Amino acid sequence: MRWPVLLALLLLAACARVASIPVPPPAAVALQPPPPPPNGSLWHPELAANYPLLDVRAHFPGDLLTVVVAEQSQGKKDATTETTGESSISASVEDFFGIPSAAVKLLPKGFNPQSVVKAETKRSSKGDGTTTREGALTANITVRVFALDPNGNLYVRGDKIVSVNRENQHIVLSGTVRPEDIASDNSVLSSRLADARIDYYGSGVVGDKQNVPLTHRLFDWVWPF
Repeated sequence: MRWPVLLALLLLAACARVASIPVPPPAAVALQPPPPPPNGSLWHPELAANYPLLDVRAHFPGDLLTVVVAEQSQGKKDATTETTGESSISASVEDFFGIPSAAVKLLPKGFNPQSVVKAETKRSSKGDGTTTREGALTANITVRVFALDPNGNLYVRGDKIVSVNRENQHIVLSGTVRPEDIASDNSVLSSRLADARIDYYGSGVVGDKQNVPLTHRLFDWVWPF
């Protein structure tokens, strides 16, 4: 009865589809108060064209900013545990269960009441563990200023999709940047972003092939060895 059920599960697993990677939603942003109603003046305080002596760096919501993503992380952890222990116990009985010493001679040859109980134990344990993880990401992405904090910091967010032969590469970035960290060419390093979130993943044929097939996962689940 078990084999038909297992065969049915395998057939169902072969017909299943691998779910596509969902695009992560952007981080929540506090809503800014609405701007005051216009007074009919031609002057707009948040229009960069009204500041001819201002540089080309992003300052207001809607401006564009180029983020140079240069992230590199490396971590390593080692752990070693070693324990040893020894114990021994020895006990003798002069009058074994009330049997006189003369009667003890009638017991089997080699019986020694002086060492009725004797035990020794030795135990040792040793464990080693090492974990290493490295990652690097380099990219350029132009984002948009979505909000301006009261202290002047800019909240930026943007995404980039590159498609080559039906293979898509997605880059989603969001964070908060100080105007002082923006270079003269209107670019900023990703390491200067606060609350940064950088998502880089792929979707397509290559991404599908990197997934472990459901049949293999099913065998790993039912295989006892």
